[in-house]
Amino acid sequence: MSKFNFQVRANPRNKDTQTENQKLVKKFLRKWKNSGMLREIKDREYAKTKGQKKRQKRAAAKRRSAKRLKKSRL
Repeated sequence: MSKFNFQVRANPRNKDTQTENQKLVKKFLRKWKNSGMLREIKDREYAKTKGQKKRQKRAAAKRRSAKRLKKSRL
């Protein structure tokens, strides 16, 4: 499993702890979703065959190349 190292910190100037806690939870959830941790856990839930891994890599390569083409056209 990859290392996911992220943290959120409270603003020391903000005295309202309830709103600060809500902000921290939102910030943490956003970072957690963007980290891809949930996706990796779901991927590891079931074993994959060699063919499935190969198809997945090929699809990822197509997505990357399409993304690069789109960026170069802009």
